[in-house]
Amino acid sequence: MRRLTLSPEEGRAALGALRAIAEADPPVTSSELRWIEASALALGVPPPHDERAWSPEEASRVIVDPEARIRVLQVMMLTAMADEKISPSEAATVRRFAEAFQVEEPRVTSMEQVAEGKITRAWLGLARSGSARKDVERILEREGFRGIWRVVGPLLGLRKDLEQARRFNNLGKLPTGTLGRAYWDLLVSNRLPFPGEAGAVPESGLWHDLSHVLGGYGVDPEGEVQVVSFIAGYRQEDPFFWLFTIALQFHLGLRVSPYSQGGRGYFRPDLVYPALERGMGMTTDLSLGWDPWPHFARPLEDVRAELGIR
Repeated sequence: MRRLTLSPEEGRAALGALRAIAEADPPVTSSELRWIEASALALGVPPPHDERAWSPEEASRVIVDPEARIRVLQVMMLTAMADEKISPSEAATVRRFAEAFQVEEPRVTSMEQVAEGKITRAWLGLARSGSARKDVERILEREGFRGIWRVVGPLLGLRKDLEQARRFNNLGKLPTGTLGRAYWDLLVSNRLPFPGEAGAVPESGLWHDLSHVLGGYGVDPEGEVQVVSFIAGYRQEDPFFWLFTIALQFHLGLRVSPYSQGGRGYFRPDLVYPALERGMGMTTDLSLGWDPWPHFARPLEDVRAELGIR
């Protein structure tokens, strides 16, 4: 995700848009105010942060850059979920800003569907429009349906690759402090299956678990929120997909990923923004073909430094 720099006037308009979404479903909650304050700091908007609510028309006259418009709209969507729900009035307010900004953000429709209680429809829409679809398309292009089966089969418990699992389990023989040993420790200590075993994350999705290791994030709900925010920071393709879906899963309690049950109230700015910032500082998108095998035997700290992880 690219860093966004706003002018002082654009910053005031952005905070006014956030205030508008907070006031769309009164009363304004402390969690919404925390999101506005943290977002102001993340956007580089100097205090004071007591901006009044701005209308979509007012904000669109000041914020004219397309990238700035879509980023402000996305922060509005996260602010709307701060109180652990999406109300019809909040979804309608986001829609009005999207129309005034003249931007296409598919998750606006997802918000409306969640607000209407159409959870299955929202889930299907996310699957069709999100970056997960692009990941599947890449696997299809490289390996065909056999590659898709390598991903889906273990998840369903219908396919195992014992040789692959043995290869990963052998990483436990590496010295303590190496990337490979840290990855092995993560899986063993949390009783998670290795790629090749039933129910495991496929090798093509190894970058997620390695993000836990490289970022130093746990696998508890707070750790999952942090690691996905970290991923959103370094992802080049549709980083907001990750923030939006993890907010649904770990703040609204709507299950999106099959690998986790989710929870409520964990998508907090004190967890999200520092992890997002760390990811934005990285030099490599791990999801785009980064091969960890040449690095498994290297010291973990050396790999972190090479990737630009503070």
